Amino acid sequence: MESVIVKNLEILARAHKLDKTIIIWGINCYTNEIIIWLKNNHYDKNLRMIIDNFVAAYRKEFNSILVAEPKILRSLDSDTICVLFSINYSDAIRRQVGAYGISEVYNLLNLQDKITPLYRFHIPYTFSDRSKGKKYLCYILAGYEPKIWDSTLARIEAFQNEDVDYCLVSSGIYSAVLEEVARRNGWSYLYTEENQVCHIQNLAIELHPKANYIFKMDEDIFIGKSFFSQMIQEFHKIEKTGDYRIGFAVPVIPVNCCGHVFYLDAIGKREEFEKRFGRTYICHFSNIYAEEVAEYLWDTIDDFDIMAERFLENTKNDILNAYYNIGCIMFTRERWYMMGKWPEQPGTDGMGTDEWFIYKDNWEKEMAIYEIRSVIAGHLAFKPQKERMMKYYADHFEKFSIK
Repeated sequence: MESVIVKNLEILARAHKLDKTIIIWGINCYTNEIIIWLKNNHYDKNLRMIIDNFVAAYRKEFNSILVAEPKILRSLDSDTICVLFSINYSDAIRRQVGAYGISEVYNLLNLQDKITPLYRFHIPYTFSDRSKGKKYLCYILAGYEPKIWDSTLARIEAFQNEDVDYCLVSSGIYSAVLEEVARRNGWSYLYTEENQVCHIQNLAIELHPKANYIFKMDEDIFIGKSFFSQMIQEFHKIEKTGDYRIGFAVPVIPVNCCGHVFYLDAIGKREEFEKRFGRTYICHFSNIYAEEVAEYLWDTIDDFDIMAERFLENTKNDILNAYYNIGCIMFTRERWYMMGKWPEQPGTDGMGTDEWFIYKDNWEKEMAIYEIRSVIAGHLAFKPQKERMMKYYADHFEKFSIK
């Protein structure tokens, strides 16, 4: 009996869909059958390679066919490519292949499984481009918390790294102050006319095509002197020696649903914290969101820069097997492609969508969140704590400012 794979290949052949450069996506129990049919029907001349997110890391060929990582697609003409896959679920593949601009994609188990293009907003934007083509990019989502820029943005200015391109990003708002900060530092400034956080993040990455490593940072994050150099050093160490693939890496952030637990242990305050606020966990549903908790955690820091130096003594990185608040993360361009870029969804402003999406994608692809424990970064507060912490910030400015 003729298999469904063969039947669907014949349908595609009759429709001349296999006349393009053919790429097979993924190695599984059907891959050999696909290759044999293509060879027997003289399409092997069009078969360019097999793409696999994971197998390509340790296997370079399959039945004499090149096995490559998806990043090779960045160097090919997407309009000339036909992608064939044979998996019963297609959403993750749809997103990833679509991120490379490829539209001819066919599920050989079900040709009715239509691969719809990724949704993309078309929002007018302005980009003051001062990028220098660096390997590393840091984009900072800013525009809504001007009262703390004299410490958060000032710290990025003071501790910027010459290997990193910086871009201030304002979703749905223009700020003359941010434009001036960008101008005097030689940073880029990007703003859109409508607020759509996932869209503007995709724009920021697309407008820096040479950046292979990316920092995403919110405007209420405080960093120390060695933040960028230490994050970069440890990220590359994890790439070489880590037992898990990196979904993204993070510093220790005390006001975070994960970071507070290691932080409290490191400073010897966990017992005191739990006596006051109850048992705490590395968990999205945690007492970290209680109104007084942010103030308590900041009270444990007499001087942020001294604490940042102290954390440099930590040598071990660890895995966070939980949901994570992504106010400050580091990831690769290929990771961004793998998840199909940040999800642009109609009818939303994207707030929080990016966070849930990358966490879910990590879980589905068995990729890890690495906490780099030699780096600490401050997060002022969550929304229920914000009013209280803005007054705290004003009253304790010396704690946050650069000495």
